[in-house]
Amino acid sequence: MYIGNSVKRVEDLRLLSGKGRFIDDLYFPNMLYMAVLRSNYAWAKFNINPRKAEERGFTVITFDDTKDFNPLPNFFAPKYPKEYILAKNEAKYFGEPLALIVGRDRYEVYDALELVEVDYDPKNPLIDPFKAMEPNSPKLHEDLDSNLVYTDLFVYGEEPKDFDSVEKVFRYNRILPSPIETNGVIADFDKITGSLTVYANTQVPQVFKTALSIIFNIPRPKIRIIVPDSGGGFGGKIFLKPIAMTALASIITGKPVKYIETRYEHMISAVHGPDRHYKAKILYKGDNLLGMDVELVEDFGAYLHTYQPLPILRQIYHLVGPYKMKYLRFKVSGVVTNKPPTGPYRGLGIPPAVLVLENLVKSVSKKIGISEIDLRNRNLIDKLPYESITGAVYDSGNYKEALRRLVVELERDITRDEYTGVGIAFALEPGSSLAFQTLVVNKPRTPYYEGVYMRMDSGGDVTVFLSTNSMGTGHETSISQVVADVLGISMEDVKVILGDTAGPPGTGFYGSRFSVVAISAVYTAALKLKEKMREYLAKMYNVEKEEVQIENGLVKIKGKAFTVKEAANMIYNRSYLIGDEIGLDSSVTINSYNVNVADEKRRVNFSTTYGVNLHGVVIRVDKETGFIKILKYVVLSDCGNMINPMIVDGQLMGGTAMGIGASLYEKVEYDENGIPKQISLGEYWIPSAEEIPNFNILHMISPSPFTPLGTKGVAEGGATVPPAAIINALEDILKKPIEYVEIPITPEYVLNLFK
Repeated sequence: MYIGNSVKRVEDLRLLSGKGRFIDDLYFPNMLYMAVLRSNYAWAKFNINPRKAEERGFTVITFDDTKDFNPLPNFFAPKYPKEYILAKNEAKYFGEPLALIVGRDRYEVYDALELVEVDYDPKNPLIDPFKAMEPNSPKLHEDLDSNLVYTDLFVYGEEPKDFDSVEKVFRYNRILPSPIETNGVIADFDKITGSLTVYANTQVPQVFKTALSIIFNIPRPKIRIIVPDSGGGFGGKIFLKPIAMTALASIITGKPVKYIETRYEHMISAVHGPDRHYKAKILYKGDNLLGMDVELVEDFGAYLHTYQPLPILRQIYHLVGPYKMKYLRFKVSGVVTNKPPTGPYRGLGIPPAVLVLENLVKSVSKKIGISEIDLRNRNLIDKLPYESITGAVYDSGNYKEALRRLVVELERDITRDEYTGVGIAFALEPGSSLAFQTLVVNKPRTPYYEGVYMRMDSGGDVTVFLSTNSMGTGHETSISQVVADVLGISMEDVKVILGDTAGPPGTGFYGSRFSVVAISAVYTAALKLKEKMREYLAKMYNVEKEEVQIENGLVKIKGKAFTVKEAANMIYNRSYLIGDEIGLDSSVTINSYNVNVADEKRRVNFSTTYGVNLHGVVIRVDKETGFIKILKYVVLSDCGNMINPMIVDGQLMGGTAMGIGASLYEKVEYDENGIPKQISLGEYWIPSAEEIPNFNILHMISPSPFTPLGTKGVAEGGATVPPAAIINALEDILKKPIEYVEIPITPEYVLNLFK
């Protein structure tokens, strides 16, 4: 029995012994290297003189070389500013790519950046999104009417006529994904066949295959993206620009080209996390939570990322969360400014929404004078499945029991003083789909599928192909566990091949969807393969299929028993007893279960599953410095049935560590000239092992009724809750609501609160 057991990860021996194959481990004959010339100003017209670099034998690629190609696509925004592979005459953020330098040596191409002369004509940049929205503000993009590029209003239910309220302002600063491995690409364009092969550590190879087809006018069948081993993603690998730039360089030169993003480039110009300003109000009467009224100003940066505005939409149901609220008003204003684009970050827009809701719930308890535990218990949903006011169908769990267990563990063995506080927060983690995209895409569609090809050879070994990939998340192990468990073979007899668009259809690695969609497809394909084996054996022994039993790796027919491996050998080598067409293989592509498209009231089931994430934290504030020290951290997770509990705990620990970093340390700031203040890990604080506490992880298991194995998503949950839990602990120390909540909670911010 493999499913549900913490077996060792099959990837780890390869990765820990240095046998992994990452982008920078790959080399091709005649390969060239690429460096990117980036803008030194946040907003400036420019002219490039590449003569000196070209005289030294380097190829310099500018916007003029892209005239036959299209802008980068956005699949979800109704209107968006055009973003080209390289800037067209005007840079719109510090670090925007202006030109590509290509040569034979990776170090020489970076030295050659200094040979390219750039004349700038700077402008005063737009840094404040509120000022950018003013009528007299200069337009960042002349082809658009204003800097306000996305507006929307979502209203669910009816506003109550009689209510009290608590209103606050929330500021959630920009953040970086910061994976241990930055973006990397090798592109190889064949001028004879017109085919493009790309090796990239992207999270969405199939989606970006389509995007490259759109940009370069290359038919999709002539594009292949292969994803090797990857060192983390967290949304930062859903980044089209590096792939498009490297593909352009290969098309221009006709040779393989490698590009590895530097840490500096990642910090100044990669995908940034959300940059948000909320004004939010919670409505209540007595101890009943009635609804939420939220206004959001989202700073998109200079362009809309390929996936915008999905991070905005995904947070909608989180604004009512696990509570029986019957009203939500959510107004969005999306603004362009002279900063890099924001996009997916672990949680895809959820952490700020959890912060807003959970902090306001705590503030209500303070205002009406009851414990927040009692307030939550009186308002938590107590019968599942449950359809929320937004149309989300929460699948399974026991929210009140989860809260009780968390509180018992959190309160055990803690000592309080005036600078010690306790905070809790609750989030529901969506697993699987982007169903909410139909809130803005004006056509019904549900592209949330994942496919599997599976083949058993004559020796009983099984090979499993998926186009989705792993980012260090143990997918090879989980897939091997499911296949081995269903077929009754050893995990060592399963080979997993991931991350190749030449494989089955799929939509990628994001949104806590692997254990919901991909694993379900693997499980279904394994069952089909098992049934196919039974059909062949029934023909060979001239019996009904029901008389063929396959259990625990043994096949039983008419009193005979033999192993699955022996059965496979018999099927292949005694095919004359079956017929001419044989083959132990199966192909399955499944859509996310139980999802729909938005109805006329814009209600939609955002996801297949909704896992439970409850966090509790005990903090102490140093009254002299304002630094927060975490004394205890408890995580309660209900992700349904677990394929591998050890991998689940690893995801919870890693995600929670990221959430603590976002809560206390990590921030990208800009000066009045639009220049980032954080350009290295010396200025951008990522928590180390010294700052991250030991986690006490609790599990509840409420299988989802909507997935065949009862699984739910888990990879993002840890990262979504810490900001809310820690700010609530800080309020616990202050004994009053914080009117202006800002994340991260810096020492300076804390000291100001205690004045």
